[in-house]
Amino acid sequence: MTVTTFKLATPTSLRDQVSEAEWQTRLELAACYRLMAAAGVFDLTYNHLSARLPDRPDHYLIKGERQLFQQVTASSLLKYDFAGNKLIDSPHSVSRGGLVIHAGVLEARDDLVAVFHTHTAANIAVSCHKVGLLPISQHALHFYGAIGYHEFAGFEFDLEGRQRLNRDLAGRTVMLMRNHGALVCGRTIPEAYVEHHNLEMACQAQIGALAAGGVDQIVVPSDAVALHAAEQARAMGPITKDSRDWGALVALADSLDPSYRD
Repeated sequence: MTVTTFKLATPTSLRDQVSEAEWQTRLELAACYRLMAAAGVFDLTYNHLSARLPDRPDHYLIKGERQLFQQVTASSLLKYDFAGNKLIDSPHSVSRGGLVIHAGVLEARDDLVAVFHTHTAANIAVSCHKVGLLPISQHALHFYGAIGYHEFAGFEFDLEGRQRLNRDLAGRTVMLMRNHGALVCGRTIPEAYVEHHNLEMACQAQIGALAAGGVDQIVVPSDAVALHAAEQARAMGPITKDSRDWGALVALADSLDPSYRD
């Protein structure tokens, strides 16, 4: 009597289906989502962090529109092209805002790798200040003379809005979107994360300072001092995986919940 045996197929993990470069990008971006959640950046399922793939610069990763930041994993990240085509099987889809803001900026700016868009109480509040971001803290001086502003014209749902966004970003990497939130871009994923942290600290400091009185009650460095400090910050060079903060941040993400690596 012949006995026939059947071997069950072993499920193939996403890691086996993508390049090593893509998987490393997935790990870095998923870590950023979890770290921001731990830092209190939370607006339900809204807000997105995206990253260009190093071996396919016309493709990018982004979370699904029904996911919270703390639910993102390396495998759950979606892969899209700039035209809005989903390139990997997933029950999730990108939001309309993701297609307009993230795909729009990454397609227009081949010097950028990451685009982070958030709404926090602090960055929304400063986006509403007519004076914009004041150079009153060391964190704010990172952006002295280098921050853009994007006037509110409704929700960023229309593909035509890509042109306005890129016009207002105009070669910069950081922009406050009036009455809306913040847009922080980076030449690397670590750079986008750290610069977003700097901007958030600057906005929180400004809100705190203004709570004690009007602008006329605040000590503001002279233009010469502000420019010198900004040049000092920029002389540090680009923030990369080897920069002082990133290794500590990855270690923090691993200690909080290593499931982002799944």
